[in-house]
Amino acid sequence: MRIILLSGLIALCMQAHAASGIDSAYWEYQVKSGDSLWSLADQHLASPAYVPRLQKLNHIADPYRLTPGSRVRVPYPWVKQQPSSARIEEFSGDVTAQDSKNQPLPINKETRYPKGVRFQTGNDAMLKLRFEDGSTLLMGANSSAQLQTEIYYPSTGSAKTEIRLDKGNAGSSVIPNILMPGRYQIRTPSAVTTVRGTEFRVSAESTDSTATEVLRGKVNVGGQQGGKVDVQAGFGTTTQQGAKPTAPEALPAAPDLSPLPTQSSFNPPLLQWTADQQAVAYRVKINGPGSTGQQLSERTVNGPQFYLSLPANGQYQLAARARNAHGLEGYDSSKTFELKAYPTPPLLLGTAGPQEIRGQTFSLHTTASPERPVQWQLSRQPDFSQINQTLLLTTPESKLTLPEDGQWYWRVAHVDGQGQPGPYSEIQSLLSKGVFSSLKPALPVLLARHYPVKDARYTLTLLAQADRQTVVYRNTASQPSWPLSQLPKGQFLARLEIHGEAGYHAIEANEIIQLH
Repeated sequence: MRIILLSGLIALCMQAHAASGIDSAYWEYQVKSGDSLWSLADQHLASPAYVPRLQKLNHIADPYRLTPGSRVRVPYPWVKQQPSSARIEEFSGDVTAQDSKNQPLPINKETRYPKGVRFQTGNDAMLKLRFEDGSTLLMGANSSAQLQTEIYYPSTGSAKTEIRLDKGNAGSSVIPNILMPGRYQIRTPSAVTTVRGTEFRVSAESTDSTATEVLRGKVNVGGQQGGKVDVQAGFGTTTQQGAKPTAPEALPAAPDLSPLPTQSSFNPPLLQWTADQQAVAYRVKINGPGSTGQQLSERTVNGPQFYLSLPANGQYQLAARARNAHGLEGYDSSKTFELKAYPTPPLLLGTAGPQEIRGQTFSLHTTASPERPVQWQLSRQPDFSQINQTLLLTTPESKLTLPEDGQWYWRVAHVDGQGQPGPYSEIQSLLSKGVFSSLKPALPVLLARHYPVKDARYTLTLLAQADRQTVVYRNTASQPSWPLSQLPKGQFLARLEIHGEAGYHAIEANEIIQLH
């Protein structure tokens, strides 16, 4: 037994000496009732040959008798450990990975990624990595990070993880480990952030500046040239290259997203929220469609609004957080909303203002066809709280009969493949009078619905039916209404675009229309 211990001790002395320059930290093991150095070694140490050195290091008289509640300092290189790896839990957009020799690696949930691997994300992309101890790293768009150290301690479930963030932003959630606190560290060109169980973000938008924001727990931030500061939850610090971290300051509050609509019939939806007086910008993300939908976009916007054209009807989630003048970002707010914008409403051949008719029969011109039917609704109330009649139209010319004389309102909508109507057109006013009544003239116009966006401008383009490329007519107006007398006659591909504040852009119509 002595020969085994001596040979093992020689080998481990060499191992410890080699490792001393790499990891000189200590794990403070809290003694439980019945513990001895030998039982500690059997459960947690790489070899029982470390027992004599552990006894000497901690000035323990009897290795078989330890005081419950006392602490034993254990060098990390002596603890049972093994190389670890990360796996991808979630990703979307343009994500790439290269190994330590700059060879490309596949991006999937099956591959294990050891130390040395570098990940990069592109525009609107995201990547979530999970490590052996359950901690996660969430890389935002346009970020680059390398896994520099991945060590797992199987007897405790703890890990040592070191990541270098060269650019971009990353959020981390570090799982607390009571038995052996995990060691999780993110390095940037200007700062080092170290934690042992918390939730925080690190942003390196440039090589000479780092922002650290703590959402839960506490982190220690050090400058590359010295100086350290502890940052509590709800606070953040910035570090310039060659300087000490700034004094912690409170993070911006979560934005108030209550003004956001729960449902939108417009695409892009008008996502506008309450402005934060301390915010100079907002980081926003949209996921969807559906609760399992991927991240579609991540942007930084200057004002409290975000306009993104979404791919289809469905449920989406917007997340936003404010950024202050020092570059620190606060807590996230999120809200789920539903997009019901398709099929878009048809262009209307109607009148500018109320239309008056004699009798109860009138002609209706729409873009209806068997392939793309239109639903027509009639009501006495302008809010359509009670619907008097609903018809499915499959031809562009229709003769319709009102139930009786008087004031009526009508609207139309395209119908999807399941027979469900999309958003309705502008509501049209129709007054049915007696056959000998005088009528007020109304100007025939081509109509589209109004968009509730500031400074909206509506551009109508008519393309030749033959090639669908030759522009026959184009006009931009502040109202979605064009007198038929000013439009060319014939069949065209009609395209309607809407532009508004903050780069808002929508395509409302792209359909064949017959103008008389």
